[in-house]
Amino acid sequence: MKRTFATLLCAFTCATLTAVDAPVIKLLNGKDLDAFTVFMKDSGNTDPDKVFTVRDGMLYISGQRNGYLATKREFANYRLVAEFKWAEKNWPPRDQKTRNSGIFIHTQPADKIMPLSFEIQIQEGGTGDVIPIGGASLTQGGETKSKGRFDRPGREPFKDVLGFRGPNEIEKPHGEWNTVEIIADGDRVKVSVNGKVMFDGTQAKPAQGRILIECAYAEMWWRKFDLSPLPK
Repeated sequence: MKRTFATLLCAFTCATLTAVDAPVIKLLNGKDLDAFTVFMKDSGNTDPDKVFTVRDGMLYISGQRNGYLATKREFANYRLVAEFKWAEKNWPPRDQKTRNSGIFIHTQPADKIMPLSFEIQIQEGGTGDVIPIGGASLTQGGETKSKGRFDRPGREPFKDVLGFRGPNEIEKPHGEWNTVEIIADGDRVKVSVNGKVMFDGTQAKPAQGRILIECAYAEMWWRKFDLSPLPK
C-alpha cells in the first residue's frame, strides 16, 4: 500500500512532537521529597537523623548514615540528567576513604541495602563505573557481567583514599558541580559524566524499576534530577 505525502508528514510531525513535547519529570522539585520513599540501614523506612533534606532548593545529604531515597514510581525508557557536588564531611567507616555515593537504576523490590539493580557509581576517582547488583546482568563489548563492575575508561590506577583524583580524571575539582547523564532505552544503558561517555551496554536485565539516590557516608548536594521519557 502506498503512503501519501500527507500520511508521511503526519507521522513525522507526530514523532517530532512526541520527542520534543515529552514532559520532563523533575524528581527533585526544590520544595520536598514527595517523589521518594526513604530506606536507612539502621532504621528502615524512617530517617530520624534527617540525612535527606531539602535546603536552598536542593537535596542535601548529611552523610552520617547508610541508606537511600527511592522513587515511588518505576521507570523505563528515559533520559536522566543529574547534577551533584561533594561537600566536606566524610563519616566513619569511610572517613579516610573516597567520598562515595551512587545512582541505582532498574531497582527491584523490596527495600534493602544493595537491592537487585544497576549502580551508576558516584565516587571520587570512579564516577561513571557501572555495577550489576543482586543478580542483575548487563553486557558491554561482548562481555556480560552479573557481578563485579564495568570500570570507566582510564579509571586505573585507583586508590580508595579521601580526595583521590585519577590521572585521567573526568570529575570536576572538589566542590564544583558534575553532570551525570543516564540513558535507559529498552535494554540499553548508556552513562556519560560531564559530557564524556563512560559506559554503553545492552541486554540489561531487568530493564525497568525504581531509581535510587544513595547515601554512603559522604556529605553532598544534588541540584538536579530530571527524567525525560524517551519517545516510543
